[in-house]
Amino acid sequence: MEDKPRRIDPATDRAAAAQLLGCPPDEVGYCPRCQGLTHRYGRGAQVICAACRAAEAASPD
Repeated sequence: MEDKPRRIDPATDRAAAAQLLGCPPDEVGYCPRCQGLTHRYGRGAQVICAACRAAEAASPD
């Protein structure tokens, strides 16, 4: 069974969040839905965090 992506708390150090996200610290920003940290800027950025994208994909419409 695959683990669902977890929200990165906004109080997390940017360097630590960047390491988790696989991007430079200056490309880390806030998810507009949950305010968690995400790879928000630069090449390969995802404005919406992985946890919110997973929740959206799992929700029945």
